Amino acid sequence: MKILAVRLQNLNSLRGEWLVDFRQPPFDSTSLFAIVGPTGAGKTTILDAICLALYHQTPRLKTSPTSNELMSRHSSECLAEVEFEVAGQGYRAFWSQRRARGQTDGNLQPAKVELARLDGTILAEKTNEKLKLITELTGLDFGRFTKSMLLAQGSFAAFLNADANERAELLEELTGTDIYGRISEQVFSDAREHKTALELLQAKASATALLSAEQQLVLKAELAQLKSQLAAQQSAVSQQRQLLQWCQQVSAAELALQQSQLEAADLNRQQQQQQPKLDRLQRHQPASKLAPLFQALQQTQQRQQQLITEQQQLQADIEAASIRQANTLWQGWQCLAGQQQHSLQQQQQLVQQQQDIEQQQSGLAATLQQQSTEHDQLQQQLARLTQGNDAAALRQQQQQQQQRLYQLQQAQRLLGQQLKRQQQLAELQQLLTDKQQQLAPLADELTTLRQRFKSLNEQIADKKQLLAQQQLIMQLSEHRANLQPEQPCPLCGSIEHPAVSEYQQLDDSAMAKQLAEKETELNKIQMQGEAARTRQAELNTETAQLQRQLGLQQTELEELKSQLQPLLQGVIEPAEQSDSSVIAQALSAHYHQLEQQLAASGQQLQQLEQQQQQLQQLVAKQQLAERQQTELAHQQAMLAQQQQVLTEQLKARSSELAQWQQQWQALQQQPPQQQPAPPDLAAVNRQLQQVQQQLQHAQGQQQVLQRQLTQTSVDMQQATLQWQQALAVSEFNDEAAFLAALLSDAELSELTVLQQQLQQAEVASRRLLADRQQRYEELTRQQLTAEPPAQLQLQLQQLEQQVQHLSEQQGRLQHQLSSDQQQRVAQQSLLAQIAAAEQHLALWQRLNSLIGSADGAKYRRFAQGLTLQQLVVLANRQLQLLHNRYQLARHPSAELELQVLDTWQADVARDTKTLSGGESFLVSLALALALSDLVSSKTSIDSLFLDEGFGTLDADTLESALAVLDQLNASGKMIGIISHVEALKQRVPVQIIVEKQQGLGYSQIRISQ
Repeated sequence: MKILAVRLQNLNSLRGEWLVDFRQPPFDSTSLFAIVGPTGAGKTTILDAICLALYHQTPRLKTSPTSNELMSRHSSECLAEVEFEVAGQGYRAFWSQRRARGQTDGNLQPAKVELARLDGTILAEKTNEKLKLITELTGLDFGRFTKSMLLAQGSFAAFLNADANERAELLEELTGTDIYGRISEQVFSDAREHKTALELLQAKASATALLSAEQQLVLKAELAQLKSQLAAQQSAVSQQRQLLQWCQQVSAAELALQQSQLEAADLNRQQQQQQPKLDRLQRHQPASKLAPLFQALQQTQQRQQQLITEQQQLQADIEAASIRQANTLWQGWQCLAGQQQHSLQQQQQLVQQQQDIEQQQSGLAATLQQQSTEHDQLQQQLARLTQGNDAAALRQQQQQQQQRLYQLQQAQRLLGQQLKRQQQLAELQQLLTDKQQQLAPLADELTTLRQRFKSLNEQIADKKQLLAQQQLIMQLSEHRANLQPEQPCPLCGSIEHPAVSEYQQLDDSAMAKQLAEKETELNKIQMQGEAARTRQAELNTETAQLQRQLGLQQTELEELKSQLQPLLQGVIEPAEQSDSSVIAQALSAHYHQLEQQLAASGQQLQQLEQQQQQLQQLVAKQQLAERQQTELAHQQAMLAQQQQVLTEQLKARSSELAQWQQQWQALQQQPPQQQPAPPDLAAVNRQLQQVQQQLQHAQGQQQVLQRQLTQTSVDMQQATLQWQQALAVSEFNDEAAFLAALLSDAELSELTVLQQQLQQAEVASRRLLADRQQRYEELTRQQLTAEPPAQLQLQLQQLEQQVQHLSEQQGRLQHQLSSDQQQRVAQQSLLAQIAAAEQHLALWQRLNSLIGSADGAKYRRFAQGLTLQQLVVLANRQLQLLHNRYQLARHPSAELELQVLDTWQADVARDTKTLSGGESFLVSLALALALSDLVSSKTSIDSLFLDEGFGTLDADTLESALAVLDQLNASGKMIGIISHVEALKQRVPVQIIVEKQQGLGYSQIRISQ
């Protein structure tokens, strides 16, 4: 640790702010300087500022929250700041305190402290944290600092003149040797605890009560007998539980079977109730295929009806236009002739239309005759195709063949599973055989190990007894040595001592070695036995698992055989069903045969279906011919009606023509002056043109409608033909049946969901019923007992009570034996612990006799003596330089007392209190420098401040002291000396001068060189 700079403000007589930077000239060229000035000027205040900044106290005065005697009078604040260096890292320690409101009489405020790096990083701002961190960084607390770096007034001779206890405390404070006192106390405490623990173990060992050998034999015999009885009773309980469990399983299976039967019956009733809906869904499927044709036919009919309606409306418009035309012709008599001509033309047209109708009637009659002939031919061809059509029987046969083929596929699948199960069963049996073969030598090995273990136990017990006897005999060796020939033994009174020479030759080391070898062998045998038992338990577990797997595989194999047996009927004889290869060959052959039969029946069915399609086409042609005959008859009737209408129109036109002719003749016979005036021909012509245009437009529209109606009739015929053909080949007798079979989308969705639910429920019910029927039959075939369950339950309770009674007795005996064995093991463990504890206690008692004490003084004084010895060596090195006359030495009769040897008087010993002032200062300075070196073993001391003492030295001694300080300076330490000795002022050129100001009571600092 090295002090780099100190800054202070308003401390004692140094009022104002002052800074001493030891990094600036002249301190950078020399490390030895003096702090000089008159008495009371404030030289020591500079050292107080260093302590105050680091540790918040000074060797002379301490600060508190309510008192501060360091603050200059008539000032309201003060501070101290030190910059120092540790291990190449710079730090700044700061302390300050002020009064309230800046008033000189104000209350003191809490001090502000801070520790930071020189780069500005704050490390601590709380008092306790700062002090702890200062101690950790420097390795010096306040006491060590003032004894090693800053030697204040009155501290030089403190160590030299202290008594033994004070010197011990100072050594502990300086060197931290208080840990040796704690070690001494801990050794004393641990020795006492080990002794208490040994006494407790001995008390436990003496309180243990064990069974005798006879008691053990009786208990083991009773236990073996109880185990035999318990095993027999447990076997009986297991058998009884199996019987009761079988009865319960039969009852449960019967109940489950009845439940399944009820559920199946209930499901059957539901299906019957829903059958009408399902039939509707069944009828909808073929009807849905015809629906598009029926919809196309309806659309065509609607289009035809719409055109007919438009044609009728247009015909009414034409008739209205004709009426307007006639009215226009009535307006002028000039138009009568034209009207008459028009009537003649209409009459001619009507005659022509009547002739056309007669021709159409003749054509229809010929067509009807041709259709009748074709109808008879179709009837004959239909009769030929209908004979010999047995498609239903062929489909039933094909369905049976497919069902049998599916059964054969199932049989092949089950056969494959059976072969796989047989292979797995063989592998498991081989594994089980291997495990059983591995178990046999393990049992023999365990038997051998048990015998060897028992033999070793007996040998170890014998050797332990012999060893104890030998040790007991050897313990009495001192008494045997005192025996004299022909002198009575003090124990037995015998005057003969025949075994003295024999016992003298006893050596317990050989017996102890043999015992250790036997115990090692016993541990080895025990470890082998545990490993063998572990392996045996693992093999037993694996064997049990393999046996369970074998049972499951055999059960599954039997189930596969029972499922396969009904499928093999008609394929292979029962006697040959044990050979899997024969079964596989027979199944394959039968499977190929069925495939060939199924292919042949498929071809026949295809031929029949082709014939049926031809039959359906003929039926469709027949129905089409019948419908065409009906339509022709209908057309013939319509032509007859049209002919009748035309005849009536022709009669009306002839009558109208006759009336026009009469009117024309009457007008011609009248004189000219009586004839009506001719109408306005232009107006009549205009009206006539308008009427004719309307009539022509209507006639054009009528032609367009006629063409559309003709095309619609063709489309109608095609749609009707397609619909009637599809209806003919369907299962519906007529259009009403087809419409009744159709369903709406909502009904279709509802009925589809209903059908799926019923089908799924039926499949699940059948499977569950079959499983429960099979389970019930398997259980009833076992027929384990005929007794009722109540009687079996009563017998089981009685057997379980007997087992519980035997188990309690066995547990009681087992507990007695186990408790005795545990006590024996615990006793052996206690004896081993007692032996170890005795050895351990012996060590601790030996250590306690050397350094242990209740107050820790024994080892602390010893450690302090060693520390003092080292301190004396270091101090003598300094005295050799300061004054070679004196040497320090430890007092021979007191551990911590010092004396001075005068080398000029033949090393005569002197008491330290007989030294003069100068001699005392030299010895104290040597001790102080030695203490500084001793403390520096923990931290580097690079700064040293000395306050007082140099005024007591003569010139030669002062020169020697300064020479020593020069040597310390040359080693790199910065040394500051506080003194008012003139010779020292002349000897040290670099000085910090503290000068008093006249009449003010304050001082100022000046640096000179």
